[in-house]
Amino acid sequence: MKEDGPVTPAHRLSLLTAEPTWRGRALSGRAVDLLAVLAGGEDAWTGDGALIAALWPDDPPTHPLRALHVVVSRARALVGEGVVERVGDGYRLALPVAAVDARDLADRAVRARASADASRWDRVLELTDDLPMPAEADADDVAPVADAAPLVVLRERAARHAWRARRDRALALEATGECERALPLLRAAARRDGSDEAVLAALMRAVSWTRSPAAALEIYEDHRRRLREQGAVPGPALRAAHEAVLAAENPVRRGLVPVPDHFLGREDDVAGVLGALGTHRLVTITGPGGVGKTTLARAVAARSRRPAVYAVALAEVDSGVDLLRAILNAVGSPLAADADPRAVVRAVLAPPGTLLILDNCEHLADEVADLVGPLLVGCPDLRVLATSRRRLDLGAEHVHRLEPLDAAAAAGLFRARALAARPDQVIDDGDLEALLGRVEGIPLAIELAAARTRTLSVGQIAARLPGRPGMLTGARDAPTRQRTLTAVIEWSWNLLDVSERHALARLALLADGFTLGAAEAVVGPEAPDLLDALVTHSLLIVRDRGLPRFHMLVTVRDVVLSRLADSGDEVRARRALRDWALEVCSQVRLPVGAGDFGDADHPQAERHDRVFRRLMDDEAVVLQELDRLLEQADGADAGVNADLRDAICLIGAALLRLWSVTWGYERVAGYGPRLIRVAAQPAGGLRGNEAGLAVLALCATSGLLPPLSAEIRSSLRRSFDGEGDMAAVRRFLLAPAGQWPELIADREPWVARAAGRCLATELENEGRPDAALDVIEALLDRLQGAGLAGIDMFELQTHRLQILMSLGRYDRVVEACARALALLDRILPSWGGGYRTALRLEQFYCTVCLDPRQEAAEKHLTMLEATDFPGTLRFIFYSVRGELELMLGRPREAALIQRVSLRYAGRWRTVMGAGSPWELYVLGMCLVTDVELDQGDAVELDAAGVRARAVPLLRDMLTDSAPQQRDIPTIMALAAAVGLSTMAGAQAGPQQQGLGAELLATALAVGANQTCRLLSHRYLRERAGSVDARVLADAEERIRPLDRVRLIAHAGGLARRLAGEAARSDHRPDPSMSSSVQRPWPGRAVRRCAAGSGSPSTGP
Repeated sequence: MKEDGPVTPAHRLSLLTAEPTWRGRALSGRAVDLLAVLAGGEDAWTGDGALIAALWPDDPPTHPLRALHVVVSRARALVGEGVVERVGDGYRLALPVAAVDARDLADRAVRARASADASRWDRVLELTDDLPMPAEADADDVAPVADAAPLVVLRERAARHAWRARRDRALALEATGECERALPLLRAAARRDGSDEAVLAALMRAVSWTRSPAAALEIYEDHRRRLREQGAVPGPALRAAHEAVLAAENPVRRGLVPVPDHFLGREDDVAGVLGALGTHRLVTITGPGGVGKTTLARAVAARSRRPAVYAVALAEVDSGVDLLRAILNAVGSPLAADADPRAVVRAVLAPPGTLLILDNCEHLADEVADLVGPLLVGCPDLRVLATSRRRLDLGAEHVHRLEPLDAAAAAGLFRARALAARPDQVIDDGDLEALLGRVEGIPLAIELAAARTRTLSVGQIAARLPGRPGMLTGARDAPTRQRTLTAVIEWSWNLLDVSERHALARLALLADGFTLGAAEAVVGPEAPDLLDALVTHSLLIVRDRGLPRFHMLVTVRDVVLSRLADSGDEVRARRALRDWALEVCSQVRLPVGAGDFGDADHPQAERHDRVFRRLMDDEAVVLQELDRLLEQADGADAGVNADLRDAICLIGAALLRLWSVTWGYERVAGYGPRLIRVAAQPAGGLRGNEAGLAVLALCATSGLLPPLSAEIRSSLRRSFDGEGDMAAVRRFLLAPAGQWPELIADREPWVARAAGRCLATELENEGRPDAALDVIEALLDRLQGAGLAGIDMFELQTHRLQILMSLGRYDRVVEACARALALLDRILPSWGGGYRTALRLEQFYCTVCLDPRQEAAEKHLTMLEATDFPGTLRFIFYSVRGELELMLGRPREAALIQRVSLRYAGRWRTVMGAGSPWELYVLGMCLVTDVELDQGDAVELDAAGVRARAVPLLRDMLTDSAPQQRDIPTIMALAAAVGLSTMAGAQAGPQQQGLGAELLATALAVGANQTCRLLSHRYLRERAGSVDARVLADAEERIRPLDRVRLIAHAGGLARRLAGEAARSDHRPDPSMSSSVQRPWPGRAVRRCAAGSGSPSTGP
């Protein structure tokens, strides 16, 4: 239910709208009254007598039952036979409650009232959102009308339900801080029932927050005077609201943390910052770490009289993107799929009198400055208070430097915190003076020392600290931040006992977010107790997302690692970490046949699953160890020694398997080439040999990397004593790509499967998906029951599914998903969990593609939003969300989502260079989506900029003589999208439209990747036909004489022309137009198209 008027969502039976409808078709006559009686009945069914009395209250027919049956027949003719159902001696509506607007309203209004009585305000808002509302609900009073027609009676009852729902929604909005939205509903409810003190109390609070306390007090006084005339007084709820209004000074407070009672010695600083905020729009509190910048900012926030104060903690934020997300969360506006985050932030902060507090900015100083500068321009009355170890260097900035506490304030702070920790302790002044002299007035250090008094006296703490460490004061030319922060960390170190220091130093070797399992590897079985102690010392932070993970601040880690280096324990600690990583990874094996590692029927399957989950849980720790080993290998002048080579291969093979089942495609593409170089070198032992072959096999069959080079294959040994089944893997790896068709018939199932997958991938990349499908389906038929491992059979099925998707055969994909799902029981649960969810969603997506109805798209969108996907899959399904938004008629939201996906796809440039398949495909999705934007949205979202990125990239992919990737169907998908975008361009003239149509027709003739419906041949052809069917038909006729090779070359020529025209329109020379010779596609196609590639009408 919206606050600004009645809104009726789609119901099958709508009786509250101005004109009753069934599935959007108008209803009339006596049948409407029958449906109204049945819809409004409180019982499961309504008897014949009651129906007759309701339909003919004054003048019943001569044969009432016969007349009723006639009305029932007419109603069934309108709504269908199964809707009005005979039950006993009466009838009922055989529809779900949610299918009838009146019933939906009544049901949700009743449940909302129960939730309101229980103060479950979020549930109230959920229940009252988008409720159907009869027009009569806008009246100030709704009274029953005697002998009214059934529809009128139903609407009167609905109006009463609607008013109750409006009242409860108003209370819920106010209770959850949405005072501005609550205000009109509260005023309306107060007018309707001036004695409703719950409403009046909420109205007072809302007016106080959004208008002024004085206006809220007037409401109270008016009500109090009315009650006094009746000899009564306001009730408890209203009196409490009166007191709250009297005390309230600020309407919005988000993210604020109470100022500690022990906040001492900072009154002058509070006054100074408040004064600075009155005259400066940006104030930055600077000072060393631990000096109390955050606490000062909290105190300023607590005393600020500004109407809106938002506090954002940035200590754990890592990037500019996360900065925006943190701000949106803090202001209560999580990033929606249809919103520009900067625009949302600007809108929330625009109201006059807003104060934004950004805490701990030093590690994001540049990103914060880039954000705050435009915010100050776009929000004229915004004030920003930042805390940072360094200034933001903006022209509007006023810096308030915070110094350490003086002696009196430091002593007061220590006493307050120590007595809170152990109230009965006696603090000796001399011991305290000695201790405080060593912590130099840093509040953080003081609090940590005070916390230690739970078990130690102040004298014992002081005695345990060595003499003042030289770094506490540091060199005069050393940065203050480093000198003082190091002092705090060193002080914390010196408070630890020997075992705690040993543990902290070793834990500093672990990647951030490590688990107990990794900690035990370097600390030992005492890890649980030691972790607890270090958390108590605030040297570790615990976060729990299903599994407790431990985080160490980088500054703490840096200091502690220097301690570890000085201790002489670093070599042993690193060896323990490597041994643990090798122990975990060495248990992950490459399955060569049924019953190997990963098969659910293996006798040790449960243990295998536990091992793999350990690898998943501490992937970051294991990957960090791999990075360190690879760095050693990169620095080896005389080649990698066998032990190092085997260690890299053992860890690399396990991680490659992990990434293959968690969609870690970026990792495979990034680490694969480095691992291949190492794996091709001689192994030191049998297990290292197996791991090296596993690395090469996983990379070669990944579909992300090119075939093994001749140099790599020639460096491999022809055999290795005792390698057993791995000899078959070696035989495949030694074979050049030209032997893959022969190896598909190999006696070894694993070899046949590997060769078949590689050949199918090559065929797909060449633009021959039908041939690739034939290869995979023949393999599936042949290898069924031939002893192939479960994961290998499963990957064959998903490969088949992938090809079917690319061909746009969505009906067959539904069946393929079912086949793949059936195989998940054959593999480890840790491998299959994500696949199960993904396959079910893909099944549903294909049903939506086959029948793109809005309700199905909405359901699938809801399913996607509720699912958290790993790795690259997250971005793939996010792009699908954009497609579904377009199906629902929301092109702007769809375009925004596609742009998020495009930013993600751009990350692949660091791994694969420009033009990865993901980048090309999402660019195509963006272009097709942008065709549906209105002119204003297209300008705002820079649709022209997306096209300007796509056209030169398409040209380069089609004309590069040595491309990094060659995926013709995906390139053609982008070509088709560019063609459609060119055709539909607002400024496209006849020549431009013809050029775009010819590129689109050429791409479809070659064959585009149709994995998503937006880039399917059918959709693209239909959409282009709606732009100008004649132009498309003419283009198809012009290219008809061209064979496939000439079509590809012709597409390159068209892309060059488009890129050249774009460059000229932007007044920039296009270097590619300096030569009339087109750079041909590499390989066999180059020789075949050397004779020419132009079409009868347009050449390259």
